[in-house]
Amino acid sequence: MNRIDDRMIKELFKNLCCSRCRNDFTKESLTIKEQERDILICNLKCLICEKDFGDVVLNFNRKSDRHEPLEIIDGPAPINSDDVIDAHNFIKKMK
Repeated sequence: MNRIDDRMIKELFKNLCCSRCRNDFTKESLTIKEQERDILICNLKCLICEKDFGDVVLNFNRKSDRHEPLEIIDGPAPINSDDVIDAHNFIKKMK
């Protein structure tokens, strides 16, 4: 990765580790798939247990010497039975 060193990765992933084996992430944990200016689309994978965390999007300002640690952003709540019933009723009305 261009100019991204282990120190920067350590700063970014300071609050995060592998959820399976608790290993810290390193520069080698990221594989860049696409890059558009400061936007990096990378695959994140634990090097110890090989758990694949999928793709992550980093807005990485290369001019900055310091980077704030990343935080987990939870997605929406899982679908429950009421959601399924609501979807069924909605589709039924569409016919």
